[in-house]
Amino acid sequence: MNLKNRVGIIGCGWLGLPLAKSLIKNNYIVYGSTTKKEKLGLLANENINPFFLYIGKEGVLGNITEFLENLDVLIINIPPKNKNTNEYSIKIRHLSIAVKESNLKKVLFISSTGVYGTNQGKIDSYTIPKPSSQNGTNLLEAEKIINNNFSTTILRLGGLIGPERNPTKVLSSKKTVYNPNSPVNLIHLTDCIGIIKCIIKKNKWGKIYLGVSPYHPSRESYYNSQCIKLGLNKINFAKKSNQTYREITDKKIAEELGYDFKNLNLE
Repeated sequence: MNLKNRVGIIGCGWLGLPLAKSLIKNNYIVYGSTTKKEKLGLLANENINPFFLYIGKEGVLGNITEFLENLDVLIINIPPKNKNTNEYSIKIRHLSIAVKESNLKKVLFISSTGVYGTNQGKIDSYTIPKPSSQNGTNLLEAEKIINNNFSTTILRLGGLIGPERNPTKVLSSKKTVYNPNSPVNLIHLTDCIGIIKCIIKKNKWGKIYLGVSPYHPSRESYYNSQCIKLGLNKINFAKKSNQTYREITDKKIAEELGYDFKNLNLE
């Protein structure tokens, strides 16, 4: 068995499950965790080695030691749920202790471009994050914790779009939406998976990458064109509002990973 083909995914949800399936198609052995015991069978049916793991404020429930000892690479894919407390960083600290006690050194932490402030302008992977939200502050703290002891690569993803996840539907239901001229910073599920697989295949550890499509139309033009395609009412954008500007691009995705985005139109 090639030990370098063993990947663990903590969080087999909207991103984690299709990522696991894609890795398996490329002959990786995948271990996946879920917080729901009734989902263990679903993971097993997809040829994922299933584990029940629940990471809470008090610690980790489940056999985290056995889960980690099987792995060469760990992918942490657990977004914060309570955005207004430090609960998330406490959870990540518990997890980092467990990883530190194992022999595992290669960690990929899935974060978010929410660590950047809404008015930081043009942003790349060298830009110092200045969060403008509590959620962004929590994520940045979690990054620092998990990056402290391992050869961690941090992948900050933009707004997620793909099957059963389209921000257009949420925005079209709002009475008023602000910042019509701000550029979109989105990434399709296909490209999330593609970038992650490139990081693993090319052994890019101890790095920071920004997973955002280089396609940056204005919010108004992009989302209203999506409304037409989806048969939704056009979004009511406020014309007079405090404009924010944040445009995120990472040339290292192409230059270091050699990755070409597959879904530039974000559909």
